[in-house]
Parts: sequence; structure tokens; C-alpha cells
Amino acid sequence: MTKTIGKVIDVYIPEQYKNGGLLDVMDRTNIGFKVMVNNDIKEIIVEANELNAKIMKNDLVLIIEQDISGKHFIDIEIYEGDGNE
Repeated sequence: MTKTIGKVIDVYIPEQYKNGGLLDVMDRTNIGFKVMVNNDIKEIIVEANELNAKIMKNDLVLIIEQDISGKHFIDIEIYEGDGNE
């Protein structure tokens, strides 16, 4: 598991397809983020939920990446500090 802190530089609704057809923006369930991490831009697309839908441009976020049973998972959440700073 790796945890990385970054700053959101863009939030968007990515294109999403179903049965080969482009879904209307209102029917899409994913949310995309462009995050500045170590002077590099990391693009993250995840399924929108109650927590990541509150992330806005310029927020500090924690990106959690892990491999479970051969599958790669990415989570993104607002960074509030870990108390060790």
C-alpha cells in the first residue's frame, strides 16, 4: 500500500461508455481528478461517492494505492493531516 499527498488542480466528469455508447453527463457515475504530486500530474478516475464528491480544486488529498488479489485499487480522500507533523 502506498499513500501519497497531492494538491488537486482539476476536477471533472470523464467520458463514460455503456454498451459501446457514450453516456450522457447526467448518467455518468465516475469522477476524475488531476492531482499535482511531486511536480508531476497524476490523473485519477474513480467511482463517485459521498466523500470524493466533496473534493474541490486546490484541496490537499491523500491518494491510497494498493494491490489486492492481483487487482490495483486507488482511493482518494481529503487530507486532514495525520497528527504526526
